[in-house]
Amino acid sequence: MLSRTINLRKYLKDQIARLDGRVTFVDHLDGTNPATVRMAVGWHPHADAFDHYPNLTAACSIGAGADSILACPSLRDGIDVVRVVEPAQAEMMSGFVIWHAIYHQRRMGIYLQNQRDKIWKRIGQRTTQEVPVGILGYGAIGARVAADLAALGFPVKVWSRSAKPTSQGVNGFHGADGLDAMLAGSEILVNLLPLTVETRNILNAALFAKMPRGGYLIQVGRGEHMVEQDLLDALASGQLAGASLDVFLAEPLSPEHPFWSHPNIVLTPHDACDVTLAAVGRTLLETAEALQAGVKPKDAVDRSRGY
Repeated sequence: MLSRTINLRKYLKDQIARLDGRVTFVDHLDGTNPATVRMAVGWHPHADAFDHYPNLTAACSIGAGADSILACPSLRDGIDVVRVVEPAQAEMMSGFVIWHAIYHQRRMGIYLQNQRDKIWKRIGQRTTQEVPVGILGYGAIGARVAADLAALGFPVKVWSRSAKPTSQGVNGFHGADGLDAMLAGSEILVNLLPLTVETRNILNAALFAKMPRGGYLIQVGRGEHMVEQDLLDALASGQLAGASLDVFLAEPLSPEHPFWSHPNIVLTPHDACDVTLAAVGRTLLETAEALQAGVKPKDAVDRSRGY
């Protein structure tokens, strides 16, 4: 168990008990012969963590993202990095995104401010058909979010690195030209991209400028996707009317950060969705069984892509 930020034995206590007899869990550098360790479970491991285990063939994340493991300097070729995949997570994320999309569509931020100022004023309504949504990223979670938004009547566009088939009511775009076209027609932009070298800092001034003026950002990808000052500048200029932010460059967000008090930002503490501990346990068992059978774990990350 490899982590410098969380006590994994305590966090996974119930799953460790449930898997007793099928998977043997040992703590990092606890005196166990490191040559006998074939699988690791990790979250923000120490930089040299993988150097100690010469026969390691798989490293499991405890979340849907595996960024902290992939970024570990000692991770070497030949180690499969496995992430947790859980359908319930897509459902949770979809509900979160829909709430914030409707928040913008129905101008709820204005109503909340009017309540504080004791102003009784109707703003007028817009239908979902009048508010196009663009989604960056069309994996399992992006596909669920897109389908649910389309079912509510939002015109939905999605962008992915390469062309993918899309569900009914969802228009797909890919490549650099496709990204520009998708942005130009998206009043609400939802970021669900994985973090890669290509996507780091993708939410920047140049991207915001390609959206219709007065657009809205829902940022639920990775904190490293966004240039924070560029967002503040876009809000100040009116290029963006507001933003819902769930992920940040540094977490927890410092008390002095301007996002806390910005009137046009809705902030949540990286809580849009999560995997269950039961799903983590299933992933650990399935990965261990795959190693025993000599096959590749089913939810292994494509390390050339980063997801």
